[in-house]
Amino acid sequence: MTQFFISFSVGCILIGALYIICPEGNISKPIRYLFSLVFLVIIISAANIPLKKITFPLPEATASQASLTEMQSLSAQYIYSYTLAAQNINFREIYVCTDNSNDNSIVINKVIIVSDEPREKIIKALGVLAKEREVEIVNE
Repeated sequence: MTQFFISFSVGCILIGALYIICPEGNISKPIRYLFSLVFLVIIISAANIPLKKITFPLPEATASQASLTEMQSLSAQYIYSYTLAAQNINFREIYVCTDNSNDNSIVINKVIIVSDEPREKIIKALGVLAKEREVEIVNE
């Protein structure tokens, strides 16, 4: 609790000092609104209030153990899972099928999503991501 009061006090002193040196005239009103927003952010950060907390389980392989292909596959899985979670789509698993191209770059061929949601709803939620890659929906 003392950390909150220290952060709050420092924030008040900083905002107060900036308010005092704020120039008068047409620009003072927008600057004071900005100071008000900064003050609210200081209060929220001092109180350690999480604005939005979303966690996604990662596969067992860690970044140091994973090869470049696995890391890019994990990144793609994260992007697809974040997009589906943001649209409130329930899914159980996401598989990313990759292949190496002639210039040794990694290409995502297909994404397999295991879900009980209808295909149209998932494709609509993915938007551009569904148009870039082949998306296969496996219903449970």
